[in-house]
Amino acid sequence: MPPSGVVQPEWGRMQSWPGKHRAGRSRQHMPPRTTPTETIMGSQNEVFVARQPILNKKRNVIAYELLFRDDGSGEARVSDGARATAQVIARVFGRLGVHSVMGGCAAFVNLDAETLLGRGVERLPKEDVVLELLETIKVDEAIVHRCAELKHLGYRLALDDFCAITPACEPLLGLVDIIKIDVPQLDPDALERLVRRLRLYPARLLAEKVDTSERARRCRALGFDFYQGFHFGRPAALAGA
Repeated sequence: MPPSGVVQPEWGRMQSWPGKHRAGRSRQHMPPRTTPTETIMGSQNEVFVARQPILNKKRNVIAYELLFRDDGSGEARVSDGARATAQVIARVFGRLGVHSVMGGCAAFVNLDAETLLGRGVERLPKEDVVLELLETIKVDEAIVHRCAELKHLGYRLALDDFCAITPACEPLLGLVDIIKIDVPQLDPDALERLVRRLRLYPARLLAEKVDTSERARRCRALGFDFYQGFHFGRPAALAGA
């Protein structure tokens, strides 16, 4: 079933995420100007953008993950992750404006190691984004230090495609706000064990790649906080200005 509706309250206030603070008056969020069947059209050297909804337990859309594409087909064909991230950040958070694109919902932005360690990420508005660490990042002391630094600056962090707790990733589990569990990679018993272990940490749990009603029921029974996948909504290309 499709989500029951889209809400545009402030993500942090609505979810009461740990470490989430916003100063001053809250903004009135307006619905996005974009429509799900249109595409951000750029120059020949620019990438395209799609977004996939992230839902809460009430099946309300409270965020979107930005997905980067080399063309307007909607397929994942990005060959240079750092280049794609830089261009999409410039377009969505610069020319178009994040509130026009996201309609007040938070934007999950995928980061590879190069982008994470660079200073350019600090130009992103921390009240509007969740920095999503791709599973391709090799976690070392420098990565952990950088994540701690970004948390201190007020950014929210998410781990992508999480399947197992390892000694390398364990230092991040106390830092991140969201752990996105790759549901299809785990059998039911392994999924239950992982959820039980991760509940010892402060991070909220997001079930991703949920593509069937059976997987959705299983994840709801395990008490996931957030949901993402084809069962709830496929990636939709964004319209440009």
